[in-house]
Amino acid sequence: MSGVVPGARVRRTGIVYLTLLAVGIAGALLVALRMEDPASVLAALLPTLAGAYLAWSAYRADRAEAVVACSPAEVAGRLAEAVRRQWEAEAVVRRLADPYPLPVAWRAADPDLAGASTSEGLAGRDGEIVDVFMRRVPARRLLVLGEPGSGKTLLLVRLMLALIERREPDDPVPVLFPLASWDPAALDLRTWMERRLVQDHPELGVRAPDAYGQVTLADLLLERRLVLPVLDGFDELPPAVGALALHRVNEALPYGCGVVLSSRPAELRAALRPCGAVPARLAGLAGIYIQALGAEEVADYLRQDAGGPHTSAAGRWSAVTETLGAAGPVAQALTSPLMVSLARSVYNPRPGEGHGRLPDPADLLQLRTRTAVEHHLLDAFVDAAYRPHTRRPSRWNADRARPALRFLARYMERASDGTADLAWWQLRRAVPPALPRVLTGVLLGIVAWLFEGMVMELAHSFTPEEAPVRWDQRGGLGVVGAGICGGLVCGLSACLTVLALCVLVVAPDVTTELILSRLADGTALTLVGVIISGFAVGSRPGLRRPADWDRRALALGVVAAICYAAAFGNGCGTVHALLYGVAAAAVGGDGVYAERACPAARVRWHFSAQGLARGLQVALLIGCSILLEGLLSDVMSGGDGVQYIAPPDPHAAFWSAVQTGAVFGVACVLVHGLRAVPVDLGTSVDGRALLTNDRHTLITCVLTATLVGATGIGIQGWCAVLSGSTRVWGADAAGGPLFAFVVGLIPAVLTGLAIGIRQAAWGHYTVARCYLALRPGLPYDIMAFLTDAHDRGVLRRVGAVYQFRHIELQHRLAAHEPVGVR
Repeated sequence: MSGVVPGARVRRTGIVYLTLLAVGIAGALLVALRMEDPASVLAALLPTLAGAYLAWSAYRADRAEAVVACSPAEVAGRLAEAVRRQWEAEAVVRRLADPYPLPVAWRAADPDLAGASTSEGLAGRDGEIVDVFMRRVPARRLLVLGEPGSGKTLLLVRLMLALIERREPDDPVPVLFPLASWDPAALDLRTWMERRLVQDHPELGVRAPDAYGQVTLADLLLERRLVLPVLDGFDELPPAVGALALHRVNEALPYGCGVVLSSRPAELRAALRPCGAVPARLAGLAGIYIQALGAEEVADYLRQDAGGPHTSAAGRWSAVTETLGAAGPVAQALTSPLMVSLARSVYNPRPGEGHGRLPDPADLLQLRTRTAVEHHLLDAFVDAAYRPHTRRPSRWNADRARPALRFLARYMERASDGTADLAWWQLRRAVPPALPRVLTGVLLGIVAWLFEGMVMELAHSFTPEEAPVRWDQRGGLGVVGAGICGGLVCGLSACLTVLALCVLVVAPDVTTELILSRLADGTALTLVGVIISGFAVGSRPGLRRPADWDRRALALGVVAAICYAAAFGNGCGTVHALLYGVAAAAVGGDGVYAERACPAARVRWHFSAQGLARGLQVALLIGCSILLEGLLSDVMSGGDGVQYIAPPDPHAAFWSAVQTGAVFGVACVLVHGLRAVPVDLGTSVDGRALLTNDRHTLITCVLTATLVGATGIGIQGWCAVLSGSTRVWGADAAGGPLFAFVVGLIPAVLTGLAIGIRQAAWGHYTVARCYLALRPGLPYDIMAFLTDAHDRGVLRRVGAVYQFRHIELQHRLAAHEPVGVR
């Protein structure tokens, strides 16, 4: 779909407004530096805040009204066009009409499986399916039954395209929902269908006009019954939830709602016989059963596909077609549309595919059982799909593609949610759980160390003193970000990475004090990240009972205190280290990195008084610990003059506490306020577009955090310098108040990077991609491989996810049984 929401202009207005506001404030502060009374500038800025708030409120109101007031019928019309394009393209990829659609015939289903009172007039074939549905099924509730590979999905696609072709403006739009991705124990059918609609047609995820209530366009279409659910693959649901699934379908689609449901007879019959409960029958459901292909139909189709009945290529099929209609294994296997389709793909290569002589279909006659024939065709299909093609080159051949397809099939068989879907954001399940956190910590440690050092070098290069930058003291804020992303594991990984870089930069003049002090800083800052996570994430910060405290955090606080004591030979640093350990154990949040399991559509700023209160709580907690450390520094140092965490002067200790608390308080506000809109409000059906959009989410987090964080932290540091403080977060403020804004970029950018990694699924995918590439036979560019497999007909794309062309192909690849002559 396209053109449902032209809100880009309104969004651009908001971006321009925020940019101009930030530039105006920054310019005013720069002018204040040259005035004798800088406070007057602040006084002049205060009255503008009310106007800025009113302008922002007006912008948000305009954005809420940016949804075009389309009627539900108009939205349904656009959805119908999108569905038509999707399945026409899928039909071309799968060659459903080449040389002509396979003939499909059906009869009325057994009365014990269908709920309709009559089954007269339901028999038919091919294009009659639309007449059966529209004229012979009064309730427009149809059950399509068939054995594996009998052509159920093929018939459903024909029905959908025919219904769209005949559709009137107020008619419902047929939409195929693969039931393999539904968990009836977790979601009701209506909610799941809405999510699938938004995932497959993302613009349906926006809010409907206010006249229709607080609903999305997808929910509006379902509520107005402008979507005809075509529920494909009931048999692909786990057997244990079959009865519950039927109950959920009956709840969401009572009599009067049109529906099409496909299944194998055995699985549906089992669902209709639940243990300890009455069956959930769908009222008014008329059933048809797809019949096996006839011998003449198969023979004519194979010969026609080979170029016509009188060609030499068609003559290769003579030995096979002569056995059709008998009881042999080949004749039994080729009664299935799936096997006929595979046979023509294997033995009828198109021009430009392969080289040498044509393969001989008579090889099938050497196989002694129907199962052997089916397995042979399933295995040979991969070789046929990856034949060299002059106009469709591929980086993969059959030998390279088969291990990857086998891995994907086994992975989908073992999927924790039991679905047969495959999406790039789900590959994280194939990676050991601790690996993403470790690699994220290493990445943030390296980036933070380099970024802090370069910014400080740049800032000091413009100061008259040109004070040297201590590279062996950089990287601490990256450890905080790692703690926010992935808790203790991620933070400690960043800590060790920063420690290694600090040691390398001063080698060979490495001292025990340097190692212990950096280790102490790293462990303490890891706890700070865990504390921020605990305060920022969730509905409210939870104070655990002492019995439920995280003992790992307590132990880490003790380790940090011991390292401080060993590094300086006194108690400096031990107070705040122990306080951090207790706070992280009581309210900390660990493992936040795993929160995002699917791609993000965009970032939404969630401003609230609650978020500001949480940031203030973190600022007070961290600030008070620093202030307490400074006030006790003389006592803790034993009077030897060695202080590390905070200066002993009360005034300096106060401003050090305010500055440090402000940094981490703003970080908490940003973590709480920057929320990613989940994939249900995605931006594209195509997996590559979703991946690109997810990367944009990370970039947006960094830019937003940089703008908000640097401004907030910079103003606070600016006030600290004007009050007489000579240090800004441990650095000499040689550049004056402007130096506060420059140094404020460091925590702002690193916090935004941490939030982006936590919110976006792209980080999970990148780790999984690199990890899987190390395994023999798996491609590095998994997205390109999936796209290529779809173009070759091995996979089909349903919305933003992929499925194997047929569940039997997936099972065969996952089993990987050796094929031989039987």
